[in-house]
Amino acid sequence: MHKQHAESTAKRYFAVKFLKHKSFAAATELGAAMKVNFNTPVSLVLAAALAVAALTAHAQTPARQPAAQPAGAPLQLADNAPTRYVVKKGDTLWSIAGRFMKSPWKWNELWRMNKDQIKNPHRIYPGDVLVLTTGADGQPQLSLEPKPEERPTVRLSPQIRMTPIDSDAIPSIPPAIIDPFLTKPLVIEQNGLEAAPRIIGGADGRVVLSAGYKIYVLGIGEKDGPSWQIYRPGRPLSTPGKPEILGYEADYLGDAVIDKVAEVSTLTIVNSRKEIVVGDRLVPVPKERIVNYPPHAPDRAVDGRIIGLPTSLIESGRDAVVTLDVGTRDGMEIGHVLAIHHDPGTVDVWDQKTKYFNQPASRPVQLPQERIGLAFVFRVFDKVSYALVLNSSKQVELGDRVKKP
Repeated sequence: MHKQHAESTAKRYFAVKFLKHKSFAAATELGAAMKVNFNTPVSLVLAAALAVAALTAHAQTPARQPAAQPAGAPLQLADNAPTRYVVKKGDTLWSIAGRFMKSPWKWNELWRMNKDQIKNPHRIYPGDVLVLTTGADGQPQLSLEPKPEERPTVRLSPQIRMTPIDSDAIPSIPPAIIDPFLTKPLVIEQNGLEAAPRIIGGADGRVVLSAGYKIYVLGIGEKDGPSWQIYRPGRPLSTPGKPEILGYEADYLGDAVIDKVAEVSTLTIVNSRKEIVVGDRLVPVPKERIVNYPPHAPDRAVDGRIIGLPTSLIESGRDAVVTLDVGTRDGMEIGHVLAIHHDPGTVDVWDQKTKYFNQPASRPVQLPQERIGLAFVFRVFDKVSYALVLNSSKQVELGDRVKKP
């Protein structure tokens, strides 16, 4: 009688415990097992104690939940941001982004782009209407106003196919400034031009050549294109204070077109920026590119340096093209916007007793870095990149740092 009462009490106890964990079937199963397997009240009590301990551990172990995604900071709209904007010829993605946001490099967030979309060109055209609304999450959102006939327009006939020309799409940044840097500067590995076609002579035995002169070239094939650029191996690129050579910036000299292809081909120099000499190398003219990638911040930390400025200057400013010591190996992409920071260096703190510098008690103190502008990456190589300075509050100098904004 006593044993039956104890077993009944234990069953009710465990049933209540398991019900709290929403497992009535498990409670009944445990009670039945106890009735069959336990013959003494002492064993019953020990089993109860073990079960209670297991239940307590189960209750203290939280259920595994999916990792929480970090909440992004709310997008800050620009003062007097329009709710509707008609895209005009001469606009850029950067200028339009500045109309809508205080942080134009968050363009992709305003459009709700995913990572794959960011890596592709974002093409909008003059006449498109951009509409600013509020999404279901309460965040601002930009979209294209629907048209009766959605782009791309495709009309088919037995002989004609019409589509919008990509060059009609507005660019990311002013093309007139970066066009010379989209194709002509060439970053190569050491000896990267050794296999390129080579000038072996000029008309009338000339050694120094310029626009209008004929040149004779080895290494051009029948299937190669008609237009060529002329280069000479240039200066090595490296980060100040570091021994690694990041590449060599080939020196662009001019352009030439083919007159006749043979074992020794004949070309005419159509323009020249510098003197061209025997031994200079030729590279096919690359296809024209339009940069219309959405401006966006890198998804990881960046710590780069400005290692090159135009025309060998030591400082420059807005609309200057700068060379950076970060490339694809560092995660750089076309469209990345980077903050430029000026590093003022250190100052020596003098000895308070002697009032002299360079005493044993003096020490160099690092001054805080100052953010002075933004740069847009528009061409990327393995270890270096070209970027356009979008704005700057003071002169940009060699050695200034670039970071995630």
